[in-house]
Amino acid sequence: MPTSSSGRPRPQLTGSQGGEPKYQAIYRHLLAQIDGGELEPGQPLPSQRELGTYYGVSLMTVRQALQRLSAEGRIEQRHGLGTFVAGTVIPYGLNSLGSLAEGLAGQGIDLETVLLGVRRPPAPAWVAAELGLEPGTEVTAIERLRVVDGSPVIHQLSYVPPGPAAELGDDELGRVPLYRLIEERGGASPAWATEAIKPVVLSEEQAALLRRPAGGAALMSTRVTYDAADRPLLADRALMCASHLVFTTKRQATQEPAVTLRLDH
Repeated sequence: MPTSSSGRPRPQLTGSQGGEPKYQAIYRHLLAQIDGGELEPGQPLPSQRELGTYYGVSLMTVRQALQRLSAEGRIEQRHGLGTFVAGTVIPYGLNSLGSLAEGLAGQGIDLETVLLGVRRPPAPAWVAAELGLEPGTEVTAIERLRVVDGSPVIHQLSYVPPGPAAELGDDELGRVPLYRLIEERGGASPAWATEAIKPVVLSEEQAALLRRPAGGAALMSTRVTYDAADRPLLADRALMCASHLVFTTKRQATQEPAVTLRLDH
């Protein structure tokens, strides 16, 4: 593989297809290098100037290619350090309901779940409201860290209302998906869920959990899962590393989009 003057790897452009824009050809080739393992997670890319010189294009063309890779979570900018290949990208499906670990395993992605603790605190106000509980009702709170390729990507807090499903042990939660335990213990199957996802800024504590810079961007998911009788079974709040996730969904022309625009003041 060619190298830049600084000794860092520099991919070789193989040519565009059908007169496609130059930035698209550069994007396509860099993506092939990442997917093929020639550019590994954490590896720095050559500078924009080096890429421009090598490909014989302007800096604007290089930036267009890099912007698309960044938007797809394949590369990440580190302030003062340069551009690096991002870690494993996790597809996060918005039109399915099930265990995250099982869903990723079906796609060949090994997700490790680290159980950080099980507590029984009074329900936070938002949890009590979502689960239809009286303020201060004791719930089971399960804290987990989701890890892919040694990197924490999701910090998750799950709240289970009082009942048979809430009597969960640490050993079980380390082995069995939470949805399955709730179904086996509570006798009710998760049937549907609501989920809201919004951008947030990482606090120092959150950044330490995800091994990311404090003040960086992340995504916060709030999900409430219901059974077929519309009874709430579980409330989740997950802090997600934005650079490791790609959201996927299936859209159909016959369905009205369920989109809510809310302006927070």
